[in-house]
Amino acid sequence: METHRWKVDDEIAGFRILSVEALAEYQGTGYHFKHIETGMEVFQLVNDDRERFFSYLFKTLPNNDSGVAHILEHCVLSGSERYPVRDPFMGLLKGSVNTFMNAMTYPDKTLYPAASPLLKDFDNLFSVYSDAVFSPLLKEETFWREGVRLVCDEAGCHYEGVVFNEMLGDGSNHDSIVGRNAMRALYPDTEYSFNSGGDPKAIINLDYQQFVSFYNQYYHPSNAKLFLYGDLEVGAKLAYLDEHYLATRGSLNINSSVHPAESWKAQRSVHFSSPTEEEGASANSVVVAWATEPVTDSLAVVTLSSIVDILLGNPAAPLYKAILESGIGEDISPESGMRPEFAQMGMLVGFKGIEASRAEEAEAFLLDTLKKIVEEGIDQALIASSLKRSRFRLLEIPGGMPNGLRVLNRLMRGWVHGVGPTATIGAREPLATLEGAIAKNPRYLEEWIKTNLIENPHRLLVSVTGSETHHDELLEAIAKHADQAAEKLGKKGLKEIVEQNERFDRFESESENEELLATIPRLAVEDLPSEIRDNEHRKMQAGACDLYVRNRFCNGIGYLNVAIDISDLAADEFMLLPFYLRVVQMTGIGERPYTQVATETKDLLGDFGLFLETGTSLEGQVLQTVMCRAKMLNGDAEAALLLIGELLTQTNVTDEKAIAQVLSTLRGEYRDSVTYGAHTFATLAATSRLSAVQYEAEQLAGLSQWLFLESKSKDDVPAIAAVMARLQDKLNDATRLTLHLLCDSEAEATLVPLVTEFASRFTAERMPSGEQRPPVVLPAESSLQIYRLPSSVSYQAYALQAAERGSALQAAQSVLALMMGTNHLWELIRGKGGAYGVGSTVDVMEEFFYFSTYRDPRIVGSFADFKETLARYSAGPIDSKALESALISIIGGDLRPLSPSQESILSFRRLLYRISDAHRARRRAQLLAVDAQAIQAAASALIAKSEAIDSRVIIAGSQLLEKEEKKDAVLGKKAVKLPL
Repeated sequence: METHRWKVDDEIAGFRILSVEALAEYQGTGYHFKHIETGMEVFQLVNDDRERFFSYLFKTLPNNDSGVAHILEHCVLSGSERYPVRDPFMGLLKGSVNTFMNAMTYPDKTLYPAASPLLKDFDNLFSVYSDAVFSPLLKEETFWREGVRLVCDEAGCHYEGVVFNEMLGDGSNHDSIVGRNAMRALYPDTEYSFNSGGDPKAIINLDYQQFVSFYNQYYHPSNAKLFLYGDLEVGAKLAYLDEHYLATRGSLNINSSVHPAESWKAQRSVHFSSPTEEEGASANSVVVAWATEPVTDSLAVVTLSSIVDILLGNPAAPLYKAILESGIGEDISPESGMRPEFAQMGMLVGFKGIEASRAEEAEAFLLDTLKKIVEEGIDQALIASSLKRSRFRLLEIPGGMPNGLRVLNRLMRGWVHGVGPTATIGAREPLATLEGAIAKNPRYLEEWIKTNLIENPHRLLVSVTGSETHHDELLEAIAKHADQAAEKLGKKGLKEIVEQNERFDRFESESENEELLATIPRLAVEDLPSEIRDNEHRKMQAGACDLYVRNRFCNGIGYLNVAIDISDLAADEFMLLPFYLRVVQMTGIGERPYTQVATETKDLLGDFGLFLETGTSLEGQVLQTVMCRAKMLNGDAEAALLLIGELLTQTNVTDEKAIAQVLSTLRGEYRDSVTYGAHTFATLAATSRLSAVQYEAEQLAGLSQWLFLESKSKDDVPAIAAVMARLQDKLNDATRLTLHLLCDSEAEATLVPLVTEFASRFTAERMPSGEQRPPVVLPAESSLQIYRLPSSVSYQAYALQAAERGSALQAAQSVLALMMGTNHLWELIRGKGGAYGVGSTVDVMEEFFYFSTYRDPRIVGSFADFKETLARYSAGPIDSKALESALISIIGGDLRPLSPSQESILSFRRLLYRISDAHRARRRAQLLAVDAQAIQAAASALIAKSEAIDSRVIIAGSQLLEKEEKKDAVLGKKAVKLPL
């Protein structure tokens, strides 16, 4: 790469170079360009990363709660001048191997990011995204679909729309209400006081002209920024931008600066309500929020991040522990933490499950606890371990998201607020500055807490209480608004609304023009690499255990995975396994208290996790395991492995105080996650009726586990402690273990003996299993389960048996699932029906097919749409282009770059489940052989299976269930009320 050619003030394709900086942290060079005519800024970080990334960024400041920025984010990618189709975003998705493709609305900005490891695919993504943001069609029908529309029929008038329904669902989540409203009230005199996502009561007041006006105000190139990252030529895309979008646009003076918040002279308080099925302390939260320092100050960001980690990083952390032990509330609020997405960083901490009358007591307790922490001083070992963990993260080769997105999250903190793209891009330098500040002044963190939290008058006490009437009042207000709108329109206006909705239905029902669809650039199967990535290992013996070793460059970090067989546990032990794994991570070891063990863990392990995994191997063997995952610096391996062994075999799992805390914590986590993850719970419950493996998986991680935990009380703690002791004795067994190590090749000679020694510390003989849990008996008929939660939308899952693993028919069903979810099903359920999400998937190992919807305003209609879509594919004809696109997406999934951490668990799973490279090559061949006839056969086979047995789960609010019962009396089946 010729990075030396360009210097400050050079011009390229209508842009002038503002700066050129070596960025050693990212092994590249940063180039800051500014378009001479429009003022658009481009920052390009050039390095050797082949996962190329870009993102457009627009400052989009709301001035009301209509969610117009959020609706625009949805609509911008729905057709443009060069790509005038209804949904080019989905067209891209179907013919791309992208590793990331999205659009995101923040409180003050909107992002349009995408990434791909193939240059041709990257170019395709960039072309469609660029035309979308600068030349969108913004059709009125698109606004009606993605935003909101008034629908009038014989039954009356009501509102529909994807964002409208999404925010109705978001408004059902207690924790979301806590966090969002706390930050809005913390900055009441700024643009942050408005809900950028949209309040349903305000969304319904937004009209199309206001929507278009907002686009014209903020989506001009003068308000645009573009970030380019990875293995690209210097100045890549600048000529393209100038030629197609910038040369003739001129310059606008767009005021997109956030108004600074006025500092308060005294603390304030606010109160909100949230929906609940049953009022009481469990449905309430109290948090304290502070406005702290500017997000453009990188030292302040890393300081607050470190303070949050030190005070709240785990249940042993000083403030977290104090909250749990206070007795004021049931648990810590999951909204506790920092808020770096605002110009002035916010900090929240508080209680969940608290009597509303104890709000001021809770605030006083939090302030007193912080004062005590400051007065006594933070344990220097805790500070050192936190800083070491931060350095570990900088050393580790990252994964989980494109590196470009990670860089963007750092640089935009300063860039969007006018201090330049490199002002906040670094992570190493601010951390080093913080370490230096602490070395110079050991009380640096305590003084920061005192200044920015304890003595800071810009503090807000937030109380959120659960209300059984909250949702009813919201829906009644929206229904009243619809009635008033209809009355105001009169007969002539209502006729126009009916005509508009007929026009919308035609828009959604009309097939896309094939010539226009062909304008969407896409890959061909021939563009994909033909080879698969190998999974070669060396198998060794570590005492009584099998040890698999794989080498790759890991930058001095070793990744250890341990699988512990749990297939022979008794019924009571099995149901308490999730509980046991949490107790192991929330108690001490011998005489060492939990606080000390937690500090040691943070110091020696870059990460440590325990989770349950159940599944079926390619050969049909059922695997039920506890998975232990750990990361460690090679230099810490000896001490780290000793600690892991202690955690797995010697923790104080009978500590009744820890057990009581875990019981409260786990129940709280289910309540926190059920609304956002309701479709996942529904899917697990639906598939549990078709598979013994899934049945037990649902018992461990689904609604059954939640209800099981809710049935326990403090009186059960001694009995639970006895089970904890039995589990620890049973799992301390080397014959249950299978080990996997991923490390640098030069570290293997050192690490393998240490891992072998680690394995030798486990007992070498298996304890008697005792009473066996009874075999799973699956229902012989179709199943319908209905659950009720406080929500105005639904989450639905439908499961049926798929073809056997490894078969050509199952490969075709995998392709069919993707075709359905990204074509006809998507158009019907999301586009026309207004659901936020819809998908269909084949679980290739467990042999079932499932369909699910997310934040769906319908139940019966969506289920009918799925049935109709499946029948449509069975009857044909099959779109050959849609088929090729699905193949590209499935096969392209193997191209995603993997970090060492990701590779370690994926390669281990392939070994455990006997998925050989030969099998993967055969499956690749089966997928490539799928044709139209195979797709029809795949659909027909699923229909036949559904006629024999199927399983359906619905999670929805009571009002929607009552409404849908009129369409399907079966829904009158008594719903199980979830404990919310």
